[in-house]
Amino acid sequence: MDIIEKNLKNTYTFENGKLYMYEDLIIGEINEGAHITTDVLLSFFEFFKENYKIPFGYISLRNNSYSIDPQVYKMLPENNLLKGIAVVSNKKFSTLNAHVEKSFFNGRYELFTTLNAAINWLDKIVPLEKNDIYISNNSII
Repeated sequence: MDIIEKNLKNTYTFENGKLYMYEDLIIGEINEGAHITTDVLLSFFEFFKENYKIPFGYISLRNNSYSIDPQVYKMLPENNLLKGIAVVSNKKFSTLNAHVEKSFFNGRYELFTTLNAAINWLDKIVPLEKNDIYISNNSII
C-alpha cells in the first residue's frame, strides 16, 4: 500500500486480513466477512508491542464488511505507544459501528472518510509525542 511520505516497512498477512507497517503507522485491512474476537484483537496488540518501540498510530481501513465486538476495546492492554486509532470508511453501517466502538475505547479514536485525512490526524498526534526530549528531572524540552 503506497502512501505519500511514508515508507512501507513490512506487510503482515494473517487469517483475517493484512497489517501494513510503516515507521510510525499501522494500517489494518480486515477481510470480508471476518469476525474479530477478543483473542484476535489481543494478538494484534501483542504484535504491536513486539514490533513497535516508538509511538505509532493505527488506522482501521474498512473497505470490507466484518464484525467486531465493541466490548473487546474495554479488555485491551494498556499500550502507551499507541497514540490514536483512526477508522476510515464511507459506508453508513461501518461508520455507525465505529461510533459505538469509540465509546468503549479509552484513548484517541476518530472517524474519517479518507485515508489521507486519517493519516494527517495521526501525524499531528504522533510526532508531537515522539519529538519530546525527556531529561532526568522529568521536564520536557
